[in-house]
Amino acid sequence: MRLKGICERLLLFAFEYPPCYGGISRLCGILGATFAQHGIDAQVLTEARGEPRRALPSVVRLPSRRPMREWRAFQWLRQHAENRPVLCGVWYPEGLIAYLAGRRPLIILAHGAELLPPASRWRRVTWNALQRRVLESADLVIANSDYTRRLVEQVAPKARAQAIPLAVDTERFSPGDRDSAKAKLEVSGKTVLSTVSRICRYKGHEMMLEALAKLPAPERERLVYLIVGTGPYEQELRKRAWELGVETQVRWLGFVAENDLPEIYRASDLFVLCTRDAPEERAVEGFGLVFLEASACGAAVVGTRTGGIPDAVTEGEGGWLIQQDDIDALTEVIRNLVHCPQVFHEAGRRGQRRVLRECKWATYMQRFASALQSAGIDG
Repeated sequence: MRLKGICERLLLFAFEYPPCYGGISRLCGILGATFAQHGIDAQVLTEARGEPRRALPSVVRLPSRRPMREWRAFQWLRQHAENRPVLCGVWYPEGLIAYLAGRRPLIILAHGAELLPPASRWRRVTWNALQRRVLESADLVIANSDYTRRLVEQVAPKARAQAIPLAVDTERFSPGDRDSAKAKLEVSGKTVLSTVSRICRYKGHEMMLEALAKLPAPERERLVYLIVGTGPYEQELRKRAWELGVETQVRWLGFVAENDLPEIYRASDLFVLCTRDAPEERAVEGFGLVFLEASACGAAVVGTRTGGIPDAVTEGEGGWLIQQDDIDALTEVIRNLVHCPQVFHEAGRRGQRRVLRECKWATYMQRFASALQSAGIDG
């Protein structure tokens, strides 16, 4: 399907690209496939990292050893001067390399945490100046939420930034039979809560454990909490679950492949992600794509009013928003779930309808095309 106003040729420059794991890689992989579906001749410049899991657009893979990777990317961009707008997966290093190589038009994706200042004070002045130069030189900066757009404007006031909220593959992430999904995960008869996220302190898993601990034993014993993911805070979090006496309610599922994630969401009566803003750790939730994935599968969701989460969760349409670190509010949401699960199941259905209405990739691409057109970019 060809979109009006969108360029016909595009170079996606992203070191984080499938089969690399992570949020930016997932997004760039989806964009590469989606461009092809909408009639765009998309070429990808990335690093060599194993074999891709699915068919991809035309891909140039560079040696992954640094700094050779950056130098080879600079050379490739200088030598291959096809008339393609360059879309960079992140401002550094890809955006900086494309800027130094003189490639135009230049488009940069903005996600959130990469815009926060480094912890080292002596690096901050130089880093901020470099960041401002690259972002303000771009023809367009596409932020994943209004929150991220505001971050861009704080560090680069003259940047031409537009917010385009992320989308979800509604064919892969779709509702299914909740009881069947629970049976596959061996949690039949339980009210299921879940979190899909890297296990880092700022992601707020501990808030969920503390909310469980505040519930009376008869209510708590009806629940199971699925933690999907791994990360540096996992051992400390396991210890905290034991200290709070909720270890029997927690299932540690570790890494779950992308293709298996829909079954986690389908089994969930409530998806929870209570991220904290932690600028001192250069950590923030720029959007929260997992909320859309859960909603697309029919799960109700709850998140904190931090970062870009309010762009991903709409209260009254499948979601609840609570204040950062408000354990009492989260406990009350969970207690209501235990006693009135049908209210949450209906909320999940409303959330799924909202995703179909507003958050499909076709909608994202229409907004992407409009943003390019307004910036005068035409490949």
